[in-house]
Amino acid sequence: MCGFVTVISKGGGEFPENTLKKMASMIVHRGPNDEGIAREGGWFSAAFRRLSILDLSPRGHQPMYSQDGRYAIIFNGEVYNYMEIRKELEFKGLSFNSGTDTEVILQSYIYWGKRCLERFNGMFAFVIADLRERKVFVARDQLGIKPLFHYEDASYHIFCSEVKALIPYKELEPDFSSVNEYLVFRSLPGDNTLFKDVESLSPGSFMELDIKGNCRKDFYFRLQDTFIPREGKTFQEYCDETELILRDSIKIHLRSDVELGVQLSGGVDSSLITAIASQNLKKKFHSFSISLEGPEFDESEYQQRVASRYGTEHHDYRFTASKFAEFMSPSIWHYEHPLNDPNTVATFYLTDRARKTITVMLSGEGADESFMGYTRFLPDSIRRTAFRTWFYKHKGVREFLGGAWPFEKGKDFFKITKYSPAMFNLSYSDLNHTDLLLKGDESSFKFRKSVTEAAGDDVVMQAAFNDQICDLMQWFWRADRIGMGSSMELRVPFCTVPMFRQANSIPYEFKVFGGERKAILKKVAEKYIDRDQIYRKKIGFGIPAGDWMRSGKGHFADLFREIMESEQIRKRPFINQEHFNYMYTAHKEGRYLERNASYLWTYFNLEYWYRIFFEGQWKAFIR
Repeated sequence: MCGFVTVISKGGGEFPENTLKKMASMIVHRGPNDEGIAREGGWFSAAFRRLSILDLSPRGHQPMYSQDGRYAIIFNGEVYNYMEIRKELEFKGLSFNSGTDTEVILQSYIYWGKRCLERFNGMFAFVIADLRERKVFVARDQLGIKPLFHYEDASYHIFCSEVKALIPYKELEPDFSSVNEYLVFRSLPGDNTLFKDVESLSPGSFMELDIKGNCRKDFYFRLQDTFIPREGKTFQEYCDETELILRDSIKIHLRSDVELGVQLSGGVDSSLITAIASQNLKKKFHSFSISLEGPEFDESEYQQRVASRYGTEHHDYRFTASKFAEFMSPSIWHYEHPLNDPNTVATFYLTDRARKTITVMLSGEGADESFMGYTRFLPDSIRRTAFRTWFYKHKGVREFLGGAWPFEKGKDFFKITKYSPAMFNLSYSDLNHTDLLLKGDESSFKFRKSVTEAAGDDVVMQAAFNDQICDLMQWFWRADRIGMGSSMELRVPFCTVPMFRQANSIPYEFKVFGGERKAILKKVAEKYIDRDQIYRKKIGFGIPAGDWMRSGKGHFADLFREIMESEQIRKRPFINQEHFNYMYTAHKEGRYLERNASYLWTYFNLEYWYRIFFEGQWKAFIR
C-alpha cells in the first residue's frame, strides 16, 4: 500500500527531478516508511512512497526492477493471492528476490503479458515500463478499489495516486461540468473528476503507451458481465457457497507482516468479518468502533457484544460535533473532492486514532451493494420503481396526465417521474427539491444513464447496476483516501471478483428471500452472531450531521453557518444561487429538515472544497 507519481515524456524531454520529488512529497502520508526515484533515458520518471505491509525489508523498495534490468514497476495496493501465483511461476522455473506481491506482479507481466490481470485477486494500480522498448503498461484493479489519476498536456503523461500530487507541477483548476451530479448524488462515477484535465482511470481497465505518443485504452474486466444468474440451487446451497468464498476472502485479506484489525460497526457485515478473522488468526485481533450519543445512531451495544464474543482487543472512540468540526477540513483535503457522506469524517477520526495501534484495517464495504442490503430492493420498492419507470418511459402519457390531473394530490408524481427512477434511487434528496435544481434535465449524467441503459428493461438489474457500478465507487474512494490520510491500509474482503461473481449469480428471489434484504449474508451470519442482532432494524454508519446543523450551537454549527452565510458562497458562479437560497432559507425557517445529508451538506462541502484546493487553504496541510 503506497503512493506514486509516474511521468512519461512525449518528446523525450526529461522531467525535472526536483519537481518530481516535490510531487511525491505531497503524498508522503501514503508512504511514510520509504521513498524511491527512478529516471530512465530521459523519457520515464517515477517517484514512490512506501507504506510497508509485506516483506518489510529493503527488498520491497520501489521502483522495483526485473532481474535483467529491462522492466521497472511502481505499484500501489495488494494482490492477495500473490503466494499462489508465485508458486505457479516458480513451478515454471522463475525465481524471486523478495517476498513481495510487487515482484509477483512484475514477473507475472513478464511471463503472461497483459493477461496477468485476469489472475490478480486484489486492489491495485501499477505502471510497468519496458525500458528497452520504451513502452509503458498501466492498469487498475477490476473494481476500482485503488485510485489512479491521469493528466496529460503537450509534454507529458502523468499518472498519480492522488490529484494533489500534481500541485508542484501545475496549478489545479476546477471542472464544474459535474457539479450538479455531485450535488444530487454526492459522488462522481466513471472517469470524471472535479479537476480540469484530470481523469480517473476506469476500474478494470488498462493503458498502453509508447515513446512515439501512441496511447491505447481498453477494458479487461467489466462488472456488469458478472450478472449471470445460476438457477437450480436452493437458498441454503447459495448460503453455503457464499460462506466458503467469504471465508477464503477474509483469510487472504489477513496476509500481512504488520499489525491489523477490523472496523467494527456492529452491523452484519463488519461483525461477520470480525468473527471469521478472529477464527483465522492465532493471536488477539484488534477491533475499532465509533460511538455516538443517542440510540438513533449509537451501536455500541452490538459492537461490544461481538468484541466480547470473539475476544478482540476492542477500542471505542467517542465522536462528537466538536470532533466533526475539527476533522472536516483535513477530511476534504485527503478525500480531494467535496465529501460524500458525513461518516467519512468519522472514518478519518477512527483511522487517525487506530493508526497508533495497527497499520491494516478490514472494513465491510460492498456487502450491501452486492447482496442487496438496501430498502430499494424490497419487493414493494421494486414494484414502485417499475410503476414509476413505466411513466418515465412514456413521456406523452406522463405529460398529458400531469396537465389534466384535477387534484393537487398526485401532481408531484407526474413531475418527478421525468427522472429515471432506478438512477435517482441513489439521490439523497426529495426529487421535488432536485427538480428545482435540474428542471427536468438529466442529460449531464451520461455515465449513470449508460449504466442504467446497459441493464435493459429489468428494474432490479437497473438498480443493481447503479448500486455496484455507480454508488460503490464513493465507498472505495473513502476507504482509500481516508485510510491513507492516516497512513493506514483499509481492506475490503467483500469486494473481490470471486465475491461479486458469486453474489451476482444468485437470483433476486434468494437475495431478498422471504422479503428479507441481504438474506444470504444474514443466514450465513446466524452461525456467528446473535439472531436479534442480525434481524434488528438497520441503522448503518450514520452521523447526526443534520441535527448538528440545526442546533445552532457548537463548533460545527458555527463552521456550517460561517460557510453557508459567507459572501463568497453567494458570489460563486458555479452555484445555482436560486436553488441554494431556496434550500438554505427553508432550513433557517424550519420548513426543511435535512435528514440524509443532501443539499445543505453538498453545498457546504462544495464551498469548503473550493476554498481548500483553489484559494490556497491546502498550504496548511503541507508538512
